[in-house]
Amino acid sequence: MERDDARNDVRVIALVAATLAFGIPLDALGPPVSQTLVNLWTWGALLWVVRGSSMAHRRELAACVVLAAAGELFLMEVWGLYHYRLLNLPLFIPAGHALVFTAAMRISRRVPDWFPWAVLACSAPYAAYAGVTGLDTQGVLWFMVLAGFMKWGRDQALYGVAFVIALAVETYGTSLGGWRYHALEPWFGLTTTNPPVFVGAIYCTLEVMVRRLAAVRDRAAMPRSSTPQLLSSRMP
Repeated sequence: MERDDARNDVRVIALVAATLAFGIPLDALGPPVSQTLVNLWTWGALLWVVRGSSMAHRRELAACVVLAAAGELFLMEVWGLYHYRLLNLPLFIPAGHALVFTAAMRISRRVPDWFPWAVLACSAPYAAYAGVTGLDTQGVLWFMVLAGFMKWGRDQALYGVAFVIALAVETYGTSLGGWRYHALEPWFGLTTTNPPVFVGAIYCTLEVMVRRLAAVRDRAAMPRSSTPQLLSSRMP
């Protein structure tokens, strides 16, 4: 069973990597109609993942799509942190977030315990430098968010993996011109880079919200008869 799970994880991770590797440049460099092709492929890839997932993980993926769409609209249209090449919210973006989430979750099960703390330690000097020089004052804020997740969160391995994947994806996408972050954040006048080095903290926030929402839905779906047993199992 574990070997089957490992093979499935490899297939999912490979599909996500291929979708990102080819979909991002096709959208960024191709004609506007190419975005439609990326939309169809990305949603098809997500549906394939959903088809082979447990019901609990399906709920997580559904929550990720909804929260990612809402978060993108807030960060782009309300907060004004960035914009996409065609000045819209591409339909593949919410599905892409769900694919990144499932890949990060599967990878995080196999990273060593020290990995997330190494990510935090390696990013701390940049946060200090960026804050002192004014290069990336927004990064200081997001570094504190990341540090908070690492200290009080429940899945540090997932946060560390998601942070690294997010930085790689965002660097890839912005370098090709698929989207661009604004150098000056409009609400508080905070500076940032393109992409923000700590953009992964935003992804970590999404992962935390997904896990919390999915847990709430799992408890709501639990038969009432199982509640006393659940409560008794938590008693010392």
